[in-house]
Amino acid sequence: MNEKIKKFLIGAGAVILVIVCCVWMFGSNLEHIEDTNGADNYSLQSITDDNIIKMDLGALNLKESTGSISNTTTYSSNKFTGVSEIYGENIIGNRLEITINHARVDSGNFKIVLLEDDKIVHEFKLNELTQTYVLENPSGYISLRIAGESADFMFDYYII
Repeated sequence: MNEKIKKFLIGAGAVILVIVCCVWMFGSNLEHIEDTNGADNYSLQSITDDNIIKMDLGALNLKESTGSISNTTTYSSNKFTGVSEIYGENIIGNRLEITINHARVDSGNFKIVLLEDDKIVHEFKLNELTQTYVLENPSGYISLRIAGESADFMFDYYII
């Protein structure tokens, strides 16, 4: 390969890499939403149910891990802001059981909801040890979504 072509390809690759990095770093205009309603009130102040349904916000600082033995997925953050879908699937069945364990919120504002298509059908309580919600005869897109405003939280869930 010609030396000029090599230099051109290396230069073009570097420019593309810089552009991709800039888009990745600055592509989201989401900033942390501060907790304005006090340390003991975890209800959302800026993010609405409509934001959760439309998924029109990004998300910052979400951590996920899946337990190989327990088959549960754990989510946590020390400053989560935004809306994230943590489970979503088209389902037609006679029963779907979702269990949330150890839904602990230490600060910020936070919400865990279950949706069937574009409707919130259940909101899980915070700071509860274990809660199970059964969706009878689900039909459509079922999703579990979280929303937070600078939330420090941890919980795990599994679906049967």
